Amino acid sequence: MFAILAILSLILHSFYVYSRFGVKDVPNERSLHNVITKKSGGMFFIPLFLISVLFLFFYPQTGDLFPLPENESQKKDIYLLLAGIFTFSIIGFIDDLYHLSPKLRLFLEFSLVAVFLIGTSPLLTYFGFDLPSILLQVFILTIVIVFAVNLVNFMDGMDWYLVTTLFLSYFSLVTVAPDFYSIGNTGYSFYGILFLSMFGFIFYNFPRAKLFMGDSGSLALGFFVMALPLFVGKWETQKSGVWDITDYFYLFPYFWLDGIFTLIKRFFQKKHIFSAHREHLFQRITETKLGKIGSLCIFSLLNLFIVCIHFVLKTNGTSHIEIFLILFLFSAISYGLLWFLIPRKNLA
Repeated sequence: MFAILAILSLILHSFYVYSRFGVKDVPNERSLHNVITKKSGGMFFIPLFLISVLFLFFYPQTGDLFPLPENESQKKDIYLLLAGIFTFSIIGFIDDLYHLSPKLRLFLEFSLVAVFLIGTSPLLTYFGFDLPSILLQVFILTIVIVFAVNLVNFMDGMDWYLVTTLFLSYFSLVTVAPDFYSIGNTGYSFYGILFLSMFGFIFYNFPRAKLFMGDSGSLALGFFVMALPLFVGKWETQKSGVWDITDYFYLFPYFWLDGIFTLIKRFFQKKHIFSAHREHLFQRITETKLGKIGSLCIFSLLNLFIVCIHFVLKTNGTSHIEIFLILFLFSAISYGLLWFLIPRKNLA
């Protein structure tokens, strides 16, 4: 079945790439490509992912490799998760077509995330402490998730960059919550189905890409990776403990650093935050002789170092907060060194 899913994904994406119809990405001042390229690949792998998950719910006997929860309350949470992924994908697709205003899109995103959080009532801690109010938790989480969703969208600007980051970060998630993300558990099932559904996109997104995922894919993926961990501490069957707000750092360490630093820098330079630009570090590296492949290799290696250091520290019994501080400092220092070492001028 799962080989069929990967083949189906390849067929669907191949049909879209070589067809005459589709949404086209015209290069602008922010783009790292210089030819018109198909985008909105998310409108193929996201529905394929959603249909596959629902199929396993209705025919669980076919899902021995990727088992899903059978508890009704857990199913309800997953239905809300799938509904959120679908809605974000639709918002992104409309944005791909008509370029929604930033204010309208943010309003829709905040509303959707708030409704999801109220419906699921997630359980998590903040630097090891509980919040006194559910409303305060919903307020903080809504801001964090919406910011992360758009951060993923910002960083989806280079071939394979988002794919490799999510793939490598999965192993950090296994280290954080092994009873949720390891083989045979819910998180593993979701990521496995997702990457099989994305097989066709991954094939055509390899540099030089023939297909981009567009907002229809990046917004939905951002919501998925941020929302799924909220079930770690809520479901009684999990023994990994409660998900902490600091654990989100391991999803995409250099996304967080690059996105936040670039926004702060543009704010103090009085530049429009939502306007297109090429000031992210991965864009600067791509402009040098290293190119896209070099930039991809650098950040893949850095993310791999994070995963390995995380595993070693966790295995040696290092405390949760110490692990976070060590990895944050390693990421910040390595990011800072790259920023100062990489020239701004295009050397290609």
